[in-house]
Amino acid sequence: MRFLHPLLIATLLTACGPAEQAAPGGDEPETSGPTLADFAGTWDNEAMIEGVADPVPSTLHGSASASGWTMDLEGRPGLPLTVSIVGDSLIVESGQYESVLREGVMVSIRTAVVLENGAMVGKMMATYETPDGEEVVYGTMRATRN
Repeated sequence: MRFLHPLLIATLLTACGPAEQAAPGGDEPETSGPTLADFAGTWDNEAMIEGVADPVPSTLHGSASASGWTMDLEGRPGLPLTVSIVGDSLIVESGQYESVLREGVMVSIRTAVVLENGAMVGKMMATYETPDGEEVVYGTMRATRN
């Protein structure tokens, strides 16, 4: 059992290490993954949340840089988002805001999406701050360019 931790650490370091370069005169190295520019634009989004019958609509606005990303919910000012690229995924995180599904309850979201056939698709996690503590709810999202 005491050998398990070094083995896991070695495996993680190997998996997260730099990509190998192709030998001179050999095949080209793999192309890099998507960039923020690939996800930039205005997107009509629907979040399908576990236990909720109807999707929650929003509009995402993004640029080719990590600054200025926002999410618009009906009747509310744009919410600032933090974005980054991890592998082939766009990671989007919000700060806390009042939930559209639970009046008076604060929520924050985190999504991981990829580009698939011109759409952004992926998973989401909503963390609600309830009187009894945090409650995490999962869902999926799909967005199309506006």
